[in-house]
This record gives sequence, C-alpha cells and structure tokens, in this order.
Amino acid sequence: MDACSPSEESLLAALEADFPAWGFILSNKKRWWALRGPLPMDRLQEKDAFDCDTAEELRAALVADGWGRGELEGSR
Repeated sequence: MDACSPSEESLLAALEADFPAWGFILSNKKRWWALRGPLPMDRLQEKDAFDCDTAEELRAALVADGWGRGELEGSR
C-alpha cells in the first residue's frame, strides 16, 4: 500500500480531531473512509460507515449526518 502524502496525513489528522467517535482510512485507491463501531444492538439502525472520493466530501457527509467537532464516542 502506498504511504499517505504529508497533505493527506494532515487531512486525516484534522478529521480525527474533528470527529473523535470515528476512525478514518485512506485506501490505496485513494478512497476516504469513516468507520465506527461495533454499535450496540439498540443503535444498529445508525450509520456506521461512510466512503467518499475526497476528505472534503467525507467531512460534509459526516456533518450532514449530525456529527461534528467535540462529539464523544457513541454520542451525537
């Protein structure tokens, strides 16, 4: 797998800081992923993964779903 460029590392770090309940992956095909879980049974209806072409699209998808800076693990 190719290593992330310094700018990609910076974007990943910013996502991690702004969305601490989520884990982030940049695939070797340069697809951006946000993942969380496993979710408890009573929250299985919630979205636990997003994938987008860019970090900006991924950020927008998370914000549109109600996530943002300072969210604690497992809460919105």
